[in-house]
Amino acid sequence: MKNTNLIKSGLALIVILLFVVGCAASDTANTSSTAKKAKKEKAYDPTGTWEYSVEAPDGATSGKLLIQGAPGIYTASLETDQFGTIEIGDVDFQGTSMTGSIDVMGNTAGIECNFEGDTFSGAVYLGEDALPMEGRRVSK
Repeated sequence: MKNTNLIKSGLALIVILLFVVGCAASDTANTSSTAKKAKKEKAYDPTGTWEYSVEAPDGATSGKLLIQGAPGIYTASLETDQFGTIEIGDVDFQGTSMTGSIDVMGNTAGIECNFEGDTFSGAVYLGEDALPMEGRRVSK
């Protein structure tokens, strides 16, 4: 009788251990599949031609923002009436935000754009001034 109870207790312990290990493995599998889904979400694609305007103290100025490339290797430039084409240096995209810098007549200005679909808002930073900037995509 003692042997039967001992065997039953041993089997019950094994069943409990298998259940606990199975549950732990199931949580790991769910976490892994969630991580895979997150990786599969498509990254924002900012490429294309964007019409923009910048509110300056002496009035609004406008032009085109051209963005080309792929994640990690984007290039960008501004087409302006006043200064021609200005290359944006140090272009960096993080999610849906772009930062970069431009040289305008020997002065360095920073650019920050926050994209949402086919529109963006941001600013041009020149010294102490932050000039509001906004735009919309006109072609991909």
